[in-house]
This record gives sequence, C-alpha cells and structure tokens, in this order.
Amino acid sequence: MSDTTHSLLPTSAETSHFVRQTGDEPPAQEAPIRAKRRPQYGQIVTGLVAIALLVLFVQSQARNTNMEWGVTWQYMFNPVVLQGVGVTIQLALFAMLISIVLAFVIALMIQSNNKVASVIGRAYVWFFRGVPMLVQVLLWFNLAVLFPVILGQETNSLISGFTAGLIALSLAESGYMAEIIRGGIISVPAGQTDAGVSIGLTRNQALARIVLPQSIRVIIPPTGNQFIGMLKATSLVSVIGGSDLLTRVQLIYGQNFKILPLLMVAVLWYLILVTIAGTGQHFLERRFNASQPGSRKARTTAGLGTTITRTIIGGAPWRK
Repeated sequence: MSDTTHSLLPTSAETSHFVRQTGDEPPAQEAPIRAKRRPQYGQIVTGLVAIALLVLFVQSQARNTNMEWGVTWQYMFNPVVLQGVGVTIQLALFAMLISIVLAFVIALMIQSNNKVASVIGRAYVWFFRGVPMLVQVLLWFNLAVLFPVILGQETNSLISGFTAGLIALSLAESGYMAEIIRGGIISVPAGQTDAGVSIGLTRNQALARIVLPQSIRVIIPPTGNQFIGMLKATSLVSVIGGSDLLTRVQLIYGQNFKILPLLMVAVLWYLILVTIAGTGQHFLERRFNASQPGSRKARTTAGLGTTITRTIIGGAPWRK
C-alpha cells in the first residue's frame, strides 16, 4: 500500500472519536417537538368577512315576510312530505346499487380482450351517457307506446312512475359508474396482474384479490359524489309523478299556492340528505385510503413511527 493511500485512511485514534461511548446517549424526549405556527391574519380576516356576509344574508331572509317561514316549518315534517323523503331515499339507494352492478359488468366488458364485448360495452356507455337523464325518464314512462303488452300484461300496469324513474336513473348512472370503475381498475399497474398470474392465480383471481382491493380507494370518492348527484337527480321523476319529495311538495303547493315556502321545504330536505351522504362518504374514504390521517393503516403506521423514534432516541425496547 502506498504512503498516499495510507495517509487517507483514519487512524485508530481518529476512528475512536466517532464511536458513541456508554452514557453519551442524548436524553429521551417524552413529548414531541411542536413548531409554533404564525398567525394567519389574512385567513382570519377572510373568515370574519365571510361570517359577516352570511349573518347579513340570513338576517335579511329571516325578516323577509314573503318567505313565509312559518309555512315552511309547518310542512317540514308533514307526513306527506316525509313519505316523499322516503321515496327519494329508496330511489337513490336502489338506483345506485343497480347501476354499480351493471357498471362493474360493463367495465369488465370494456377491458376484455374480446373485441365484440369491448365494443358493446363502449356503445352502452356512449348511449346512456349521451342521452339526458330527463329524456330517459320520459322514454321509459311512455314505453307502452312501443310495447303495449309485456309478458302478457299491460305495460302501463307494469311500469309506474316509480318503476320508470328507477329504470331510467339506474341505466343512466351505470354509464357514468362504468367509467369510474374502469378508471379504478386501470389505475393499478398491469404488472401486478401479471405477477399474480406468475404465482399461479388465474386472471379473475388476480382481479379479485390484487386489482380490486387496490382500486377501491380510487373508486370510492367519485362514487360518493355520484350518489350525492343521484339524490338530487331523483327530483327528475317529478315530471312523471314518481311520488318523490319534489312531487309531494308540488302536490301540496298546487292546493294552497304557497309555492316558495314549500320549495324551501324541499331545499332543506335535499340539503339534509346530501349532508348525511357527504359525511358517510368522508368516513368511508378515511377507512379505505391509507394516506388519510384517520385510516386504520395510517394510525398503525403513525404508532410504529413513534415507537421507532423513541427507540432510537431514548433507547427504549422495541414494541410489537
């Protein structure tokens, strides 16, 4: 070894300087260090202005005699209105469940290697996304014009306003949900499916055990948004007397001519339903998305990170 190379290597005296001796450990830190945040004056001012404008708006509407809030509160929990709320919830839930099942099949058809199935799936999405939902409601309600008799019974007796609305909402929504599910599937790299096949899984098993569990977190947020849209879209069946919330409200103000107060009843109930659905979506996203602070995996990871930090700093034993 040359003298130059030997001179670059640290001596034993120099290397001993980097070895931590017993008793040199830094003191254990029981509480985490928290950085002090600076006051956000612009945020505070904006919030105060927004609150002031909201108070002024509420105050102006509360004192507006034309709103007739007494009539609104009188009919808020009217049995007829509550029946309409129940029908609205049923329409939204059943239509969403049916559309998800149909959309899953259509998404698989589009992703299939079978060209015929792929074309049929794309044509399905093209048609039901292209035709307005209101037009589909009217078409299904007037199906008796094309087919007066179905399965030996009159079409008008088979397809009521509720049934026509349910069919139209389900088919129209399935066109959108098919693209959402397809987007969730293609968000998972194709190499993961190939890896599953390489260890002996069939492609269907790889889809069920590898792809779908990972795509759920991508599918849930837009699905929750679509369900909220479905709650509002149920009002379209009012044009065919679907017995939903808006239909019941229209029947009432058609008798007492209190149009604005009764419409406010519908507005408040739709806001309540949307708020409940949005809250459920929030907790569902936290449950399935590991990057959200409240998810189970995030809590587990955070606990593990705290354990590792305390072990490194304070010399505490590892915890399982």
